[in-house]
Amino acid sequence: MTPNVVLSETTSALARHNSLGGKMVVAVSGGIDSISLLHTINTLRSVHNISCIVAHANHGLRGVESDDDERLVVSVADDLGIPCITRRLDVQTLARSSGLGIEGAARELRYEFLVDVANEHQASVVLTAHTMDDNAETMLMNLARASGTQGLSGIPPERALRQGIRLLRPFLHISRAQIRDVALSDGYIWREDSSNSDQHFLRNKVRAVIMPALREVFGPSVTERILRSSELVRDADAVVRSVVNEILPAVMITDETGAPSFSISVVKGLPRGLVREMFRSVLTCSHEDVVRLSSLISAEAGSEATLTNGRTALRERDRITVTAPRIDSVAPDVVIDGDGVYVAGLQTLSVERRSIGDLQPHADTTVAYVDLASVRGKLVWRQWQDGDRFQPFGLAGTVRVSDLLTNIRFPHAERRLVRVVCDDDGIIWVCGIRAAERTRITSSTTHLLILSVNP
Repeated sequence: MTPNVVLSETTSALARHNSLGGKMVVAVSGGIDSISLLHTINTLRSVHNISCIVAHANHGLRGVESDDDERLVVSVADDLGIPCITRRLDVQTLARSSGLGIEGAARELRYEFLVDVANEHQASVVLTAHTMDDNAETMLMNLARASGTQGLSGIPPERALRQGIRLLRPFLHISRAQIRDVALSDGYIWREDSSNSDQHFLRNKVRAVIMPALREVFGPSVTERILRSSELVRDADAVVRSVVNEILPAVMITDETGAPSFSISVVKGLPRGLVREMFRSVLTCSHEDVVRLSSLISAEAGSEATLTNGRTALRERDRITVTAPRIDSVAPDVVIDGDGVYVAGLQTLSVERRSIGDLQPHADTTVAYVDLASVRGKLVWRQWQDGDRFQPFGLAGTVRVSDLLTNIRFPHAERRLVRVVCDDDGIIWVCGIRAAERTRITSSTTHLLILSVNP
């Protein structure tokens, strides 16, 4: 592929999405794909009156390597005369507190950053360098997860990030190998992410093992054919979404509880595939959840099915109702007066004091490692209260516990089950979510307070 073809495809993609001209944010990691996107947009700037800002998210997951990535992006943007905004993201903390995992937390924080940059600079478009290969890998992973037509649509070329801000992917019809050819030909400078070879990450394993096998069996153009397949499924999914939206008013039953309910009589008259896609659309649930919900259609009244995220589906006489986790009465405050196991309602808290020795604290949302020297006065384990504030680990300044729960999208129905451990100076741990910055383990730490909660 020649650079002219890359320029032509990028220009066509931007034109298809009515985005030639105006102000846009270019997300640049420092890898070959995003560096190539930046150079391509730079070439198009004067021709199509494009104004752009480079945005680089430093995930801080690879130490010096992450910082070197940032320095390279800043340098390239400076050479091209394009403003560059960077932000260091606290991925580890969000991963521990939210259960999203490293990849999920990084994605969440990265897109939040890109939206902030777009808002600050009045840009309506954000560009990322996802390629045809990325789409093939995503489609295969979603196929293995039984994720339905929406998942098998692969990576969409466009989606809304926030009101007035769109995410575009102009490289989706270009392969990674073709981009490398152009980058080498034009002498681009980029950095290789060492974590891309870590096969603990599912995408890397698909990239290193599954994709080469597919190319060997089906030929080098298999990624292009997978792209066509994903586009066909996306068209079919659009039809399914349209039908689902049309039938929902007849299927959904609303009452004073606000719990989503589905009319049995209406659902029984619909094709099985449409019912399953409706469940996925309304409840954002897994394939296993969909199967369990579907089984209730022909079950006896009073039958129940347990769903993910603590939800329960109940087969009533004329409907299936999905309820949020039950919240029992608030358990009382518990004073911690030594090592041991403490109980509050259905929750238990284990407390242990020990010398740090050769202990290697590990990332686990249910465990907090506290510098014992930071603890002041008596310890109390209680439910969080409105107005509670503390300084979360790794962050500057204090936040309300309620705001922290909102920021990590903690389910509203479960928030009153969240408890905190406090000393005389305030909160030292929002249990299972975030420890306080003042409890951080340092080089001078000699003794630990180890707290672990079993919800």
